Amino acid sequence: HMVWLWVDLSASMAFRSRAAAGSKRDRALVLLLALTELLSTAGERVGLLGDGEPIIARNAAERLAETLSRLPSRPAVPDPRPLRRFADVVLIGDFFDPLDDLEAIFTTVARSGTRAHLIQVVDPVEETFPYAGRVEFRDPETGDRHVLGRAELYRDEYLAMFARRREWLVNLTRRLDWTYLVHRTDRPATEPLLALHARLADRHSRMAMFSGGRAA
Repeated sequence: HMVWLWVDLSASMAFRSRAAAGSKRDRALVLLLALTELLSTAGERVGLLGDGEPIIARNAAERLAETLSRLPSRPAVPDPRPLRRFADVVLIGDFFDPLDDLEAIFTTVARSGTRAHLIQVVDPVEETFPYAGRVEFRDPETGDRHVLGRAELYRDEYLAMFARRREWLVNLTRRLDWTYLVHRTDRPATEPLLALHARLADRHSRMAMFSGGRAA
């Protein structure tokens, strides 16, 4: 089976609060490489979306790590052109892009016949907005700065916007029959890794049953 992997290494993924064990980028890379190790051990073909063809190799994780080490940053938009029907693609990022941009990307992926699995990696403060008093915020993508005199007054509005975005992702992935996991960087990386691996294994076993039902 063919599994494509993609990770968002744009500037927003470098964010890390004091409440987190590491940056979103570091955790996303850990998830990608650990998943590669599990898949390659099971004999799956694994590849980085936009960087060559999938490979079958016991040292696939090491080879993908070498490729990623030469890519200090990547665009926040995956290249869907190599995707083909019946393959799987795992997309790992914070998905904080404008919703119109995300919908355009996901629509293109869906049209390829590939089934996607989303892992949204977020810092705990991005879910809770624990700020109060005078706080300066900086956009990691543009460098723009914004100062709030009483940040706590914006908490409810922010949390409502965050919840709407998550609901949008839930509804979209449900409509497309994709999977969607949320992972906070203050939680163990094993949680989304094992959950996704189980979903991939279940999907592959069902595909094998339908395509090779003669042996069932």
